[in-house]
Amino acid sequence: MNGILNLNKPAGFTSFDCVAALRRLTGEKKIGHTGTLDPQATGVLPICIGRATRVLEYMDSAPKTYVAECTLGLVTDTQDIWGTVLEDRRSDVFGVTREAVETALGAFVGDIEQRPPVYSAIKVNGRRLYDYARAGETVEVPVRRVQIYSIRLLDWNVPEKPFSFEVTCSRGTYVRSICNDLGEALGCGACLSGLVRTKTCGYSIEDAVSLEELKTLSPEQIEALLDPVESAVAHLPRLELSEEKAKQFVNGNPLWSEGLFSEGPEAGSAGNAARETAVYAGGKLLGVSRGAVIAKVLI
Repeated sequence: MNGILNLNKPAGFTSFDCVAALRRLTGEKKIGHTGTLDPQATGVLPICIGRATRVLEYMDSAPKTYVAECTLGLVTDTQDIWGTVLEDRRSDVFGVTREAVETALGAFVGDIEQRPPVYSAIKVNGRRLYDYARAGETVEVPVRRVQIYSIRLLDWNVPEKPFSFEVTCSRGTYVRSICNDLGEALGCGACLSGLVRTKTCGYSIEDAVSLEELKTLSPEQIEALLDPVESAVAHLPRLELSEEKAKQFVNGNPLWSEGLFSEGPEAGSAGNAARETAVYAGGKLLGVSRGAVIAKVLI
């Protein structure tokens, strides 16, 4: 069994729980996921099976789209509604307007610095941040640069209900931190109260299958739902090789890239010489290169 399953992760499951469930349902051991979702988050979680696990690392670089629910007035230690409340400032929410929120959200668009939550899986000095937090230890949380491609308010019924927004962002972005930072900008505090990933790696939630649906299917029926391995790198620039250069690529001969790349941002058939590129021949995926350097051969 080789391919990619577009799974709609349920709430209450870790990403690894989903992998374990798929192993039981398919009988396959070689299964992995891309783009970890927090246990309470739901939505698109691409599951790679068999040979597709070899391209997991390239899938995670794709932009991701989320619909987030944000509760104004609450500040928690985890930056989401499931954490311990540090501040309850819901009385300050009544003065917050839709226009103020839209303006504050707009300030996040672009290349920004973000300080991830203390309850996150990022490693500092070899330990996960959540390990420090659970032990009551204080450690400096490193600031990271992330890209917010777009963000927009979806609905507004504050203070009666939380509001929601849609964000498309780069790998490594914490939507919890966007809610927390938004609350600070508005002066009332805020936290994430719901998160659905709606798109990533070319997959959308409309086409995703649930674990409950999969439990009713045989391994053969699940296999029929898999997308080909090639779909994992569909978001990468594509480079088609001649038969001769294809043989050189597969054999690791550095001559495969001769004349195809240069250092300019628009140079060569695959663009920038440092970009990850999906390499094909005759319509068949051969592997991935990082510019002229062979990153992985897949056949």
